[in-house]
Amino acid sequence: RDGSSAMGRAVLRMVLCAFFAAAAAAGPVILDEKTFEEVTSKQPTLIKFFAPWCGHCKKLAPTWDALAEKVDAELPGQAKVATVDCTVEASLCGAHNIRGYPTLLLFKGGESTPFKGQRTEESLLAFIKENLA
Repeated sequence: RDGSSAMGRAVLRMVLCAFFAAAAAAGPVILDEKTFEEVTSKQPTLIKFFAPWCGHCKKLAPTWDALAEKVDAELPGQAKVATVDCTVEASLCGAHNIRGYPTLLLFKGGESTPFKGQRTEESLLAFIKENLA
């Protein structure tokens, strides 16, 4: 065997690992019953409770993804942006009295605060920052 092909495979493995690690870190955290408490107890977490068929949820999706990336970049370790699919996690959504989609709640210290402003990246980010103190 040629040493350069082994080196090439090693470099390819490192590049692929870095790519998949970056892809896994990007975007909102997907929560379920097992991960909800763990994530929300560590830091303030703005959660979009949604249904995949909901038109307003679909419209909000690109903004929500951009918000998650911005929060990860600007507020690392201070806050998270997450989602809960209520068609999959019905009992979790029921436990939080979710009645319509999307419902946006910020969880901090075991309490939830509803977001009622404009659903823009700027206003959502400002809401998160206001609730960090």
